[in-house]
Amino acid sequence: MSAKDLASALEAIIGVNDDPSTVSQFLSTGYPELDYALASRWDGGAAVGRIMEIAGPASSGKTAIATAIMADAQKQGGIAGFMDHERSFSTILAPKLGLDCSPGKFVFRKPRTFEESLDLAVLACKTVRQKKLIPKTSPIAWCFDSLASMVPYSALYDNKTGEEKGAEGRSMHDNTALARATSAALPAFAQHCEELDICAIFLNQVRTNLSVTYGDKRTTPGGESLKFYASQRIMLSAEKIKKDKETLGSTVTAQIVKNKVARPFLSASWRFEFQPDGTGKFAYYRSVLDFLDRQKLLEKSGNYIVWKGSKHFAGPLAEKLEAEGAWPELVALLPKKFEPEVVAPEGAE
Repeated sequence: MSAKDLASALEAIIGVNDDPSTVSQFLSTGYPELDYALASRWDGGAAVGRIMEIAGPASSGKTAIATAIMADAQKQGGIAGFMDHERSFSTILAPKLGLDCSPGKFVFRKPRTFEESLDLAVLACKTVRQKKLIPKTSPIAWCFDSLASMVPYSALYDNKTGEEKGAEGRSMHDNTALARATSAALPAFAQHCEELDICAIFLNQVRTNLSVTYGDKRTTPGGESLKFYASQRIMLSAEKIKKDKETLGSTVTAQIVKNKVARPFLSASWRFEFQPDGTGKFAYYRSVLDFLDRQKLLEKSGNYIVWKGSKHFAGPLAEKLEAEGAWPELVALLPKKFEPEVVAPEGAE
């Protein structure tokens, strides 16, 4: 029997093959080098239809990356949602990072439990798709901040009475409840992400695994399930940028410790600067200038960068370009062919 005949016989019984699980749409993190590290293309970023984990220490820019991704979903005609389990997201400061926090563009909730959070997100996204509230090709970005702060139902409520537990009612058994909850819920949630074109972003904290003697000692709370069901996992580290005794921001490095949509184990680094109003932002212009400088794609004269015949230090030049809105002109200098160094951190999947 030929392959064609065999295919016809099978199709008559079980139907034709399903479409492959490929990613065709990405949401930008706002920084080209990180977008490239995630998707091996300058217009890449977070994969729509998949789960992403962003883990790192405090003030490393996890929420800023997620905010940029949500803002790009809105720019592409979609909507964004944010589940604030840490009770720390500012809908006043987020618009300064490009996010439209108005109802209809942005959903903001503070769920009490892990299960409630996922159920609300799926219900909202199903409603959007079934009622065709946004164009079919427009993405949805939904952020959960953070997995470490999500409380499973069984750890908060008594399963028999439904009443909330007091401190005395909790036991060591509750310490592993989140791992069991993620193991039970994430397989179905990953399917919803693909079917509803959701880019689901789980922010997470970093712990030190004291049982590891050699290799990467970093680990994340919430069990092992997210490590399997996340198609993209970013591990952040930050080094403070100081002037005299003042901390101006951080140099953030991202390692893509898992990537199932593009080449894994790439890295990117950028400047994250604190603002007078308490917000932090990516120093996009300065970071791209630093990247182009590292790639030897800028004309230099000693410590100066030569831009349109004039000499500038990197900082003042970045401010000048930002004031002029010269972003298209700057990113046009990104190399068409780029071969980043591939470094597989010990312990990465």
